[in-house]
Amino acid sequence: MKICYYSIDFFCKRSINQSRTIIYNYYYQEQTVITATEENVNDNLLCPYQGLYHFSPENAEYFFGREVFVENLFQYTETRNFIPILGASGSGKSSVILAGLVPKLVKIGHWQFTHFRPGNDPFHALAQALVPLYVKNLDETDRIAQARKLAGYFQDNTILLSDVFSTIQGNYPNNRILLIADQFEELYTLCNDEQTRRNFLDILLNTFKSFAEKSSLSTVLVGTMRADFLGNALSYRPLADVLQKGNIMLGPMNEKELKDIIEKPAQKLGVSFEGGLVERILRDVDKEPGNLPLLEFALTELWNKRKGKQLTHNAYQEIGEVSGALTCYADSEFSKLKPEQQQQVRRIFVQLVRPGAGTEDTRRVATKAELNDSNWNLVKQLADARLVVTSRTVITREITDNSQQQPQQLKEQETVEVVHEALIKNWGQLRQWMATDREFRTWQERLRAAMNYWQEKNQDQGLLLRGAALVQASEQLKTRRDELSQDELEFIQLSQELYEKEEKQKQKQRQQIVGGSIAFAVIVALLGVWSEVQRRKAFIGEENANFRTEIATLQPRLNSTLPVQMDVIKLNQKLKQAQAPTIDIQLQGTDLLRQIVDWPGQKPINSLDGHENSVIGVTFSPDGKFIASGSWDNTVKLWKLDGTLVTTLKGHENSVNSVAFSPDGKFIASGSQDDTVKLWKLDGTLVTTLKGHESDVLGVAFSPDGKFIASGSWDNIVKLWKLDGTLVTTLKGHENSVLGVAFSPDGKFIASGSCDKTVKLWKLDGTLVTTLKGHENVVSSVAFSPDGKFIASGSWDNIVKLWKLDGTLVTTLKGHENVVSSVAFSPDGKFIASGSSDKTVKLWKLDGTLVTTLKGHENVVSSVAFSPDGKFIASGSWDKTVKLWKLDGTLVTTLKGHESDVLGVAFSPKGDVIASGSGYNTVKLWNFNRDELLKHACSSITGYLRNNPNPSDDERRLCGEKASGKVLFLQGEKLAAEGKIKQAVSKFQQAAKLDSNFSLKLAAASLVLFGELLAENGKLDEAILGFQKALEFDPGLKFNPKTEVAKHRFKRGQQLIEDIEYIEFDEEAILAYNQAQELDPNLKISASDWNQLCWAGSINKEADQVIFACNKAVELDPKNGWVYNSRGLARTLTGDSKGAIEDFEIFVKSAGNAEEKKQRKAWIASLNKGKNPFTDEVLEQLRSN
Repeated sequence: MKICYYSIDFFCKRSINQSRTIIYNYYYQEQTVITATEENVNDNLLCPYQGLYHFSPENAEYFFGREVFVENLFQYTETRNFIPILGASGSGKSSVILAGLVPKLVKIGHWQFTHFRPGNDPFHALAQALVPLYVKNLDETDRIAQARKLAGYFQDNTILLSDVFSTIQGNYPNNRILLIADQFEELYTLCNDEQTRRNFLDILLNTFKSFAEKSSLSTVLVGTMRADFLGNALSYRPLADVLQKGNIMLGPMNEKELKDIIEKPAQKLGVSFEGGLVERILRDVDKEPGNLPLLEFALTELWNKRKGKQLTHNAYQEIGEVSGALTCYADSEFSKLKPEQQQQVRRIFVQLVRPGAGTEDTRRVATKAELNDSNWNLVKQLADARLVVTSRTVITREITDNSQQQPQQLKEQETVEVVHEALIKNWGQLRQWMATDREFRTWQERLRAAMNYWQEKNQDQGLLLRGAALVQASEQLKTRRDELSQDELEFIQLSQELYEKEEKQKQKQRQQIVGGSIAFAVIVALLGVWSEVQRRKAFIGEENANFRTEIATLQPRLNSTLPVQMDVIKLNQKLKQAQAPTIDIQLQGTDLLRQIVDWPGQKPINSLDGHENSVIGVTFSPDGKFIASGSWDNTVKLWKLDGTLVTTLKGHENSVNSVAFSPDGKFIASGSQDDTVKLWKLDGTLVTTLKGHESDVLGVAFSPDGKFIASGSWDNIVKLWKLDGTLVTTLKGHENSVLGVAFSPDGKFIASGSCDKTVKLWKLDGTLVTTLKGHENVVSSVAFSPDGKFIASGSWDNIVKLWKLDGTLVTTLKGHENVVSSVAFSPDGKFIASGSSDKTVKLWKLDGTLVTTLKGHENVVSSVAFSPDGKFIASGSWDKTVKLWKLDGTLVTTLKGHESDVLGVAFSPKGDVIASGSGYNTVKLWNFNRDELLKHACSSITGYLRNNPNPSDDERRLCGEKASGKVLFLQGEKLAAEGKIKQAVSKFQQAAKLDSNFSLKLAAASLVLFGELLAENGKLDEAILGFQKALEFDPGLKFNPKTEVAKHRFKRGQQLIEDIEYIEFDEEAILAYNQAQELDPNLKISASDWNQLCWAGSINKEADQVIFACNKAVELDPKNGWVYNSRGLARTLTGDSKGAIEDFEIFVKSAGNAEEKKQRKAWIASLNKGKNPFTDEVLEQLRSN
């Protein structure tokens, strides 16, 4: 359970609502209330602003500005059961739910609320949120234990989420449930396992499957996510489908909403702003939604500096205004620390920032262990100062002692994070620290990725740091030891110890060479050779260590985004050029490549779909070009390795149990539950049907010379056939069903395994050579050793036995705890692999020695196979995965993608493809051919590389692509838009040379367009150059560059003063008018245009800046009463009351209707009395009109 302790002591008293809204699993504890230190501040007055914290139900009465949005959310709860809210960081997503929607639902009643953040374990986080509603009245310990169990049930589908909600509905029959998924982007920032993310999203989406209509469930899921993570979310198609149709964007606030945020909380407490201060703050606030935290923090600080019941300009200036309040406060708190504490604070803060790679830096959660116990008191001090947030997370762990599993223990883990990312972006001191330490922090994140991967792989020694990675870590250890966690120190130190151990072994080898009695010259020669060998070994070792680090770094960030795809392609291109990458590194690299090729949303190349029932058997043709699959849909299908279906072999009248290729690859034999064997050509022609069995045919095999087929049946019999359908002999003797048959490598013998607990060995003439007795249950699998001297048999008695062909029992391989389902010999005949229902694979020597146990599957292991080179074992399981192992027990990779039990696995003859068949009617091909995968990977991004201006030339060269004319042209347009005209011209010229469709005339049109935009935005020199180059590219164009720039700069000024929200742009409008006239003194600006500028500036209290425009309007159109009206307003506001009266009198005589004349007469009367009629309220009315 996660408890967040927010220290929100804003140096002012806070209200505590006695009737608190209950939101389960939501902890927002206001721990400390500190009296304000300013003598002129009333201690009993409550603080209505929230600083960098979000609003909660307890302070909802002070939450303003989002009323319309909250009302829309409320309406959505009646029509949708999934409400995803996207907005920028700091836009107030959490507040609109917790202080907006929740209180509104509380008012109508009959709602229960629960809350979670996904964190690094989203299943557990969800379970924590649901347990209080799912099982009522649990104490804290039981609730924690129940949450852990429920999380496990969700992960293995033991309990469906919909069933949990049904139970909750039974517990609360008169209530609806609001499930709040806050900060949903943590699913991408904290949860590193892609499969976990997808599984979690699947259970949510499958439960809340209708976002457009009210579901039969009475539960509504409302989630908040930062908009900059939308790309991550859209990379998973099921979530993309929902978001594309139903996401709700929380956009920027308009001026009125911002004004409400500023004024209304204070007004509720009878506090006012000094005249003009609200408008001043509005001018200082950029309307980007991410700046709301800065505004709220500045208002909190301003509140602390209030004079009685007024907030003043002086206080606002003192806190550093909106832009500087946070920095001023953070600097002030930092300056209170002792020098040694300041150094510690620096180390703490840089650990709380994750350096961005081409993106903005983000906050990260750090544990107490990472920051060291000695720093924790200082962390609490920072929390009291509102700069960080501390939390406690209760976790469970299993204690293992002498192989005896102890009960789960509970452990509380303390964590800390920066209070808000606004601090990272806006505190100059922190930005400076990150600039200085960015290289170290980037390295440290890479180190953590490598360390985490090493820990996930059971601390495999081969994954420790080596080469350049170890040298760099050792250097960092010397200078930054205090900034490394205990786990990181241990990882580096173990790497160093391994290096030292290997160096000692090398030194011993040197001494042995030198200590011998070889002649000196020979010694020198050998040492020279040895030195070169060692240099080469060192280089290869360093190269492989770097590859391991790169793979470890890529693993957690693996997704379908283009940067990741290109990083994986780049890695594999380097592996192709490497001197001697180890086989496991090569496989891990190609596995990453395979995963991005097979990513959901990409064209699948590994799924052979078409069967209508479970696929029981898969086998490769001898040349590796085809795959045959037998299914319970009564068919055999023949496929090419690219997924093309060659043909479907139809004719069986019941399930197909077994398939086999002839040694020459020309025929396929299939055994069926229709009691027959059928022989087919590869074009689908049925050659013959072998009839004679009286029950299901369970196994078929070709003889090595391809002349015979053996079939084993449920009728207890083995039959031997010629390929023309002639029955050669019937092998009788088993007393129960025959499950499997196999020919010896020399083709002289047939072995058959049976439910009668025996293996029988036969000659081809039907003579029984021997019966191998000893098993105590069904013999499920038999195999000959490659040299034909031994038979291995696996049984349901949990045992593997090894026999000689004369019937002698060589050894009994004991160790499995459940049924042995599959046995296989290694190609060199030195090892036997056995798969079992005990979820393990065991590797044995032929003398019975257990080499290793391969653990990792979560259900029955149904099939095992050796790679042709004998270096790897593939295992298929009912846990829906295929695993690839090295013979030392190292798990190379887990192949995920099946949606049902894996029933069979097979390697292609070259060993670069694994085929697996499943109970979900599919065959999947797992391709490890790097060249083939690179071709597919490059083809998926070819269009992007050719036609998008963003990739660099190096990135294009990854796949042998060159920038097309279109790309060069788009790059030119991008440069032109940025005002980089010279570079843009070069790109346009290259594009025209490469592709006639992108002519210089077309470039001229673009330069004109972007020249207009540059002119409007005040980049005048760049705009002039753009227009000049356009004239060079297209002599048919006729215009004066300076005149064009002047026209468009003036146009911008017009736009600014016509905009109803131009308050921030009035000075730019004035500048635009003046610049336009300077560029072209002959440019005609009408009296109406000058009058607009005069009026707009005046009603926004900038009359002194626009009085010149008022005079120009009168000068150009002296008979127009409206221009006098505008100037009258400006004269009043600049203190020229006499001139104002004259102007309003002219207006009354020459313009306006009766009501307008009456209003001006009232203004004249006020001015004659020495009063200014244009109060703030009047100016607001004029702005509104």
